[in-house]
Amino acid sequence: MKHLMLLSILFIVVSGCAVLNQPIVEIPSTMLSCDTNPEMVDGNLKTVSTFVSTGHVEKKYKNIKVSPGPFPQRERRYTTSVIGKRTAAIIKLDTPTYISYVEVYPASRIPNIALVTTNEDPPRFKTNFDVVRDKYHFNVEGTKPVKFKINREILYLQLTADGIEDKYNSTREKDRDKSVHIPLKGAAIKEVKFYAN
Repeated sequence: MKHLMLLSILFIVVSGCAVLNQPIVEIPSTMLSCDTNPEMVDGNLKTVSTFVSTGHVEKKYKNIKVSPGPFPQRERRYTTSVIGKRTAAIIKLDTPTYISYVEVYPASRIPNIALVTTNEDPPRFKTNFDVVRDKYHFNVEGTKPVKFKINREILYLQLTADGIEDKYNSTREKDRDKSVHIPLKGAAIKEVKFYAN
């Protein structure tokens, strides 16, 4: 009886280890698509895709209320405002797949990157999405690949990031506020690779 019990326990342990040790495999690029940035998933690390950015940064002097009440005091301060939306790219898998992690291969700085996923088709990221908590709103520096743990079944992955200030193309207004307009450019990514088990 003891031998039978030991064999049963051994079988359960071996089966559990076999399930846990499923090999991680890369999802082929042919199973991925990205309408706005196809180079992000083309399987070629030599191509680079850049987020499309339409915003700008505005720096100027503004009269700011510094005290409450019927006669508030105002102070002239230099302010910075970001006008525009975060840059975004949506990657679709050809079928819902359990993804263990993704690797992002940066070609530039990527400020404040965040990932969200959904199984809804078509995707509605404003109402139905799951946040990837690993490295959420993370600043990617350098060009080494960065791994993001997903650990869920997904159909769509959305990457968002802040724009990068393009200070070389800034313009200065000759008005009283001496405002400066700095266009934003998108971060660059060589590839986004998906891994499943």
